[in-house]
Parts: sequence; structure tokens; C-alpha cells
Amino acid sequence: MIETAKVVKVEKNSIVVNVTGTSSCSSCAMSGHCAFTSSSKTILPKPKDVEIKEGDYVEFETPEHLSATKISVLLYGIPLVIVIGGTMVLVAFTKIGDLESLGLSVIGAGIYYWILNWYTRRHEDKYSPYHVRKIDPPANINIERLGDLK
Repeated sequence: MIETAKVVKVEKNSIVVNVTGTSSCSSCAMSGHCAFTSSSKTILPKPKDVEIKEGDYVEFETPEHLSATKISVLLYGIPLVIVIGGTMVLVAFTKIGDLESLGLSVIGAGIYYWILNWYTRRHEDKYSPYHVRKIDPPANINIERLGDLK
């Protein structure tokens, strides 16, 4: 899905943009539950190859292979299985107590998050949630409305 937004703030490694109503929202399964609702402020990674300043327009794209379901399973499902499953296995097959088993399982989930973070940083081009590029002001966007959203 490709969206257009106006930059309202530039930070060191990110930009804050105002996203206007999108053309794809009506057909999206996440309609009504998405961060990109009409007139929402969104934080995006700052592109390294282009100079972006406040007032510029950017176009950003969320890759199709990063569905909400896949992200939810990676961020919540797998760690939950690690904590619950790890605790059950440790309690059932070792002489470790309940709290110690839970603690070890939480440490296991922490190691999972560390590995996931390392992997996504290493393959940032593939797993970056947004691909941002600077564009000329679009003719079909109400510029006065975007100015009021600061």
C-alpha cells in the first residue's frame, strides 16, 4: 500500500508525517484498526539518501509480505509459546521450581527478541516496515487541510 504524507517534523533518524485519508482504506481488512487513519500523525524512518525538511511531501510504502498477521505472530505468538511451553516443559521434566522455570522461559523469550532484532537489522532492506521517498506536492491533496494538522 502506497501512501502520501506531509512532513511536520524532522528528527535525527526519523520523520513525523501527517497522513491524509487513503485510497486503499475502504478495501483493507484492517480498516478501522490501522494507524494510518485519516489525518493521523505517523513516525517513519528517515531516508539516508535524500535530504528531507519540514513541509516536504513523502510517499511511503508498506511491503505486501509484512501482513499484520505475520507481524503479530512474530511479536506475540512465538514469545507466548516460548514462555508458556518453556515453563511447562521445565516444570514437567526437571527438578526446577515453578518460579525458576518461569524466569528461564522469560529469559528464553528475551533471547528470541534479541535474535529477531539482530536478524531484522541485518536484513533491513527486506524487513523495513516502510520504504520512504520524497515527492513533489501532489495535486489531488488539500494542502490547506494538511497545514492545519500541525
